Amino acid sequence: MPLLVVQERRRLYREAMTACLKRWLDAFDVAEGVADAAGLLRLAESRHLDHAVIEVDGVPWDVAMLAGSLRRHNPSVQVIGLSASARTSAIEGARILSHVAGPDQVAELVSPGHLHDVPFVLTSGASSGSSPLSGQQLRVLALLSLGLTVAEVAVRLSLSERAVTKAKVAIFAKLGVASQARAVAGALAAGWLGPATAPSPLTTGEPS
Repeated sequence: MPLLVVQERRRLYREAMTACLKRWLDAFDVAEGVADAAGLLRLAESRHLDHAVIEVDGVPWDVAMLAGSLRRHNPSVQVIGLSASARTSAIEGARILSHVAGPDQVAELVSPGHLHDVPFVLTSGASSGSSPLSGQQLRVLALLSLGLTVAEVAVRLSLSERAVTKAKVAIFAKLGVASQARAVAGALAAGWLGPATAPSPLTTGEPS
């Protein structure tokens, strides 16, 4: 099985991204994420690394050196860079994604066509009391994860657009994130949302 690893210094983001990729890429060996370049290189030295998702907001020279070191261990390794800045310099042979890109975009690069449009639904874990989000906030997040706009979510849940926007702000604050992609990734990693086998509408009968 192809080996994939996520290198990211922020633990929550790293763990959420890794958890989602493990769930979706069942034909891949998704290793536990690593926090820094040294950990990534140790893994590359001990195992045949096929795909590396790395943060690229450091010194460009250092990032290029890291990519080069990975290729010395495996010339065909695919390097995917995650950047918080649109001004990040291109890294030779690497694909650069924004940090707000969800794990679905990473999975699509690694295994094109594998996911198609993955819908998410609330899981039994959402009603277990482990989530800091209210039932309504979980329903809003689940619908947003399907790609619905604020206006569309408002219609589906019979809410005002202002109420949906307020729910989004509360979700971000409670989860300590700044983007919808990270909120969805965190909910997936925690088990409050899960991929559905087929699209199914969410109703107000979900946990409240």
